[in-house]
Amino acid sequence: MNGKDEQKYGKPYVSRGPSEASEASIKTVMARFFRSLNIDADFEQERVVKAWEEITGELIKKMTMKIYLKGGVLYVHVNSPALKSELMMVRTSLCDRLNERLGEKMVKAVYIK
Repeated sequence: MNGKDEQKYGKPYVSRGPSEASEASIKTVMARFFRSLNIDADFEQERVVKAWEEITGELIKKMTMKIYLKGGVLYVHVNSPALKSELMMVRTSLCDRLNERLGEKMVKAVYIK
């Protein structure tokens, strides 16, 4: 912009990068957008499943037959009675670790089947 343009339009706008407020606003807008498309639940489901796999590891991932989040309860179906027993003993810890990984309290309880 030359000097003549600055006199006509004022000082040019210089971006200083996103502020915390604008980042929060973007997060809010994106959450509303996902809800409006009815894909918010699918997105949360994927986040929880990924967190489960990261926390429990490859072996338990392979032994998990079905996993889904419904009403804040994570339902996990495994193909081994011994694994079911082990997971039942640590389910409170798993719930805490999942919520920590997710950065919010999405999982209220873990039900092992």
